[in-house]
Formats: sequence, structure tokens, C-alpha cells
Amino acid sequence: MGRPVSIVTFALGFLTLAIGALHAEDWPMYGRNLRHTFSNERSSINPSNVSSLQAAWTFTAGDVVSASPAVVDGVVYVGSWDGYFYAFDAHSGLLKWKFQVDCQNAAEVLPWPSQCVPAGTTPPSRLSSDGGLITSSAAVIDHKVYFAGGKTLYSLNAKDGSLRWKLVICGNPDDPNCATDTDDPTRIFSSPALFGGLVFVGHTVDGDSGYRGGFEAIDAATGKLRWRFETDPGGGNRGCGNVWSSAAIDERLGLVYFGTGDCHEAAPAPYHEAVIALEARTGQPKWVFRRPADPSDMNHCDFDFGASPNIIDLVNGRFLGIGGKDGTYYLINRLTGALDWQRNVVFGGFLGGFYGGAAFDGSHIFSATGIGDLQPLEPLRRCTLDPRDSAIQEPSMHALNALDGRLLWQQPQNHSFGATTLADDVVFSGVVGIFGSVLNAYDARDGRLLAALPMPGAVNSAAIPAGKMLFVTSGNSFDGLGGVVRAFTLPP
Repeated sequence: MGRPVSIVTFALGFLTLAIGALHAEDWPMYGRNLRHTFSNERSSINPSNVSSLQAAWTFTAGDVVSASPAVVDGVVYVGSWDGYFYAFDAHSGLLKWKFQVDCQNAAEVLPWPSQCVPAGTTPPSRLSSDGGLITSSAAVIDHKVYFAGGKTLYSLNAKDGSLRWKLVICGNPDDPNCATDTDDPTRIFSSPALFGGLVFVGHTVDGDSGYRGGFEAIDAATGKLRWRFETDPGGGNRGCGNVWSSAAIDERLGLVYFGTGDCHEAAPAPYHEAVIALEARTGQPKWVFRRPADPSDMNHCDFDFGASPNIIDLVNGRFLGIGGKDGTYYLINRLTGALDWQRNVVFGGFLGGFYGGAAFDGSHIFSATGIGDLQPLEPLRRCTLDPRDSAIQEPSMHALNALDGRLLWQQPQNHSFGATTLADDVVFSGVVGIFGSVLNAYDARDGRLLAALPMPGAVNSAAIPAGKMLFVTSGNSFDGLGGVVRAFTLPP
């Protein structure tokens, strides 16, 4: 049944239109827009000139920079594992301001920034780090910046970096003192998405017993929690219900979509290793999709949905696309949650399959896959006898036809945990480092490698094309070296 259009509804619709009207120089959020196209077809970078890109400026941070930059009104916004969030002049690289986030010296949040290490304390080893204090990419909307640092969501004024509000997301919300729990391992890997006056993020607790993950909606004006969706209902605090995925939003339907992870190598129904659609206003579930069971599985494989979804409209319907760590990209009816098609490209597993968001140009889907599955190195932990279940899996760069999932082209040696992005017929994907620290550029039409831009560390961010410039970040998780924000530009 239809509802009368109110002044509030009209205002929200106007805001949505304003957010959607991007300038060629702007990339204001993870995925560029709420539909997560990861594409800027109005970029000046194209297959004929991408090889002429040259370094414009480099900022060296105090540690890894793995978040993807946001670019709005000539300013680049991004945070680092060094515990600072930065704003730079996009053309000169000059620092406009920086903001220090709160320390969070939990054992799982590594490395600890130097300013957070108590005197006389030796911080834990960072060798197994899966992400430092700031991994979330920012959303810059209406002159306000939204991003996460550890378990805390921040809103700053874009002009000067002054704090508007901050909110601690608790891994144990039943504890009235949870916000001051120094052992809370909660991290917000999920990048904020704004719609209808709300900020949407998910969080993970990395399987740490005593805490649980979830998905939240926060008032964008006040920083107050509006609702929380429990992704491990009734399961207690087992360290489960983790969300790495950043939400895509269907503004017309008012639905929010994201993926979830597993729980200690098990995936109980209904919400683990799933794709979930929620009503944005209330947080009520609309539908849940879980990958079809594979009878060849001996035990549970590590097949999370950690990648961020794409809103995909085609001639035959309205869909949601998302890649899983099972190496399969799924196209799902976003009204019902029914599977339309699926395409497997690699086996996937622990460090394999789809991690970052895919780029969509209206007809084609482009995405890299991760390294592979380290678990076969431990025979007792093998989840399957599939011969493709290997530590390094190829090919690792993939292009699909969105209509039917047909493979268009693939390339090797492009293992990546970051999102794939598009300029004008140029596909960008950062490489994690086993085949060199580079940002690769491919011709979207045939997969030809057009350029390999050198970087000083592993590239886990999305490369952001804006005008004639390109912005990307890097850094090695195991030692912090190569932590930079780098800008490339076309020659005059």
C-alpha cells in the first residue's frame, strides 16, 4: 500500500539527488556512490593515455595506509594505521589538517600507533596483523567526514577536521560499561554509507570469545545509535556475527545490503556467511541469501562474504552482485534474494576468492581475487579434496558479462585484497606484493595490461580516478614500510 509523500520524504529524496550528482573530480565514499559502481567514467584517464601517468606527489605516513581515499572539492581524505586521519590538497599534496583518533590497545588491533604505546611497554608483534587502527574508508557528504578508527565511528567537519561527534561500537553491548572496555577487539572495517539521515556500518570482533559482531545504523546528525542488527542472534558472545563488508544501498527501495563472515570455521544459519538485505529505516530483515551447499565439502571451508556488494540494474531486472571467498561471484534478485546466476573463477579459501568490491560499468563486472588457501598446507584441516584448493590460485583478475556471468577475460599475477576500480575503459587493481608492489591498469575491453605503476608497499586500497589524477595508498602489514598516499597525474 502506498503512503502519502511527506515533507521529510521529499527532503530525503532531494538529499539523495544531491549526493548522486557527482562532479568528475569527486569520489566521496567507498565505491564512489551508494550503488558501489567503483567507477568514474568521466575520468580523463583512458586506455590511450594511462601509460603516461606520472607521480604528482607522495605523502609518507607513520604506518600502513590501506583505506581508500575519498576525493571531494579538491581535497583528499584518508586515514592510516598510524592513528591519524588526514586531509590533503589534491593537486599539491599539501597537508590541510590531521586528526588523531583514540588509542585502542587491544591485542587484536595491531600495530599500536607509537603515540599509543605506554612507556616501558613492548607492543605485541604485528606480523599476523589483518588491519591496524584505521582501515575504514571515509564518506564525505555535505561538508562532513564520516570514518571509523578501531571500534569508534567519527564525524568531523571537512573544513578543519574538528570533531562533530564520535560513537563507540561495543562488541559486548549488554555490558553497561562496554564503551570503556579496554579489551574489546571490535574493529569497523566496514566503510560508512549514508542514507536517510543514517550512517550504516558493520563491525567484526575477529572470533574473540566474549564479544560479537553486528551491523548498526547511527544518526548522522547526532551520532546516536538508532538500531543494531544482531548477525549472531541467540548465539551468545562467541566472537561471531562478523561483518567486514561495506553496505550498498538501493535508495528507491530503501534497502541496505551487506555480507557476513563465519564463526570459528562453522557457518550456522541464518546469518553467517550470508548476504543480508535490511530495511534501512528499521533494520528489519527483508531477505537472506546463503551460498548453495556443496556436497564435495568434507568440512567447513573459509567461504565468508567479506567483499562489498554492487547494485546492478539490467534489462531483465534489478539485482545485487557480490563476490565470496569461495571464488564465486553471485548475481541475486535484490527484491527477493533469489539467485539469478553464479560464476566460479578460483577455489578460494582462507586468503583466496573475492575480498574487495567489484567495479561495474553498466554491462560488465571487473574484480580481482586474493592469494589462495593456506589451509591445504595443514592436511588435517583440508575442507575438500578439490585439486584447485591451493596456496596460490590463478588467474587472479577477472572480467564478467553482467547479464549471464560469462567470462570475458582473465589475467594472472594480480592477487589483491582491495577493491577494483574503473576510469574511462581502464581497470585499476592494486597488487598485494607477492608479484611486486604495483598498481596495475588493464584495458577494460580486452584485458591487456596497459601500465604497472610502482608503489613502495602492498596496495590494499582502491585506486581513485578523479579528473586527470589518480590517488592510491600502500603499506606492508608485517613491517609498516611503504605506507604512503600517492597521487599520479596525466601530463599537461
